[in-house]
Amino acid sequence: MNSLIPLGRIRRAWTGAGGRGQSKTRWRARGENRRRRGPGAVRNQKGLTMIEVLVSVVVLGIVVTPMFDAFVRGRMLVAHRAEERVALRLVERKLEQLLAAGGAAAGTDADITSTNMAAGTHPTNSAITLITRGDTDTSNDVIGDLTWTVSSITWTDGTGTWDDATYKHVVVELAWPRGAHRDNVSVTTIIN
Repeated sequence: MNSLIPLGRIRRAWTGAGGRGQSKTRWRARGENRRRRGPGAVRNQKGLTMIEVLVSVVVLGIVVTPMFDAFVRGRMLVAHRAEERVALRLVERKLEQLLAAGGAAAGTDADITSTNMAAGTHPTNSAITLITRGDTDTSNDVIGDLTWTVSSITWTDGTGTWDDATYKHVVVELAWPRGAHRDNVSVTTIIN
């Protein structure tokens, strides 16, 4: 049990018998704070302390930094996937051109418009633009190398039941960016 100590004398004028002022003593428990507690206690404080501001800045930095990093990485991943989709479409389009030309097609090896199906790697100038940035400055464009390699394959039937067959194995590959290949897409097929 806490011992009681005098809180202080409070003078009150009593109008009672004799009309003289009488004093009363209020008592409080030892250790009880004289300041007001509860909602009224914060009323006089203005602003935040420096420690509170520093802690909130640190917590905000810990939360925001990984989120910002995730957004940046997500944007880079989306851009990279867009390049891969464009590259795959260009490789498939070139393969369709070679299939339409047939295995006996011949031509010049000047650039990527060639449909030369002779054995070897084609063309001599393999530059192709994957992505244009929408301005007149071509140094911003993503440029790659589109090549196709043709090799002959012969199947021989050892029993003599079937005729021997000769086909062309074609690998169409697009690697980008030009000069320092980071990524590539390739499609392989066999042409009769």
